Amino acid sequence: MEKIKQNKIWITIVVIGIIVIGILLAMLHQQKQNSPEAQSSSYVSSAKASSSSTSVQDKNNEKAYAKKAAKMSGHVYGSYFTTWTEQDFINWANEYLSKTESERHQDSVKESFGTSDTIENSRTTVDYPLDDIANQIKNDGYVADYYKTVKDFNKKNPGVNPDDIKK
Repeated sequence: MEKIKQNKIWITIVVIGIIVIGILLAMLHQQKQNSPEAQSSSYVSSAKASSSSTSVQDKNNEKAYAKKAAKMSGHVYGSYFTTWTEQDFINWANEYLSKTESERHQDSVKESFGTSDTIENSRTTVDYPLDDIANQIKNDGYVADYYKTVKDFNKKNPGVNPDDIKK
């Protein structure tokens, strides 16, 4: 009888020891999961997965935008639809540059280039963007940021939704 009591005590001690060891191992495992190394690798794999899905979404958007752009008509200047042709810009540049500097550098000199936006010279701030545009057209022989079609605009800016071109 005495021996059975001692065996029960030893069995209880062994069971409690196993439980304590199990708890300590669980705590150690939890600490490893919370370590910067574990979190870093988890973050890296999460970021790669996110980047991959974003890349796929971007490609899908570009395809959809290309289809949309192919169906749209009009000329684009910058991020605006314009009623002007490339020849209109060239004619404007020649006419603008034929004026004297004092005529060009007035505060009231402005141009919309057939868009809903207006570009204006400012004598006050000594800022003459129309000079820059006219000189660029004259020197380069083409209009920077002008696209004959929405499709041409989309080829240069595939990630831009053609619906976002301002009217």
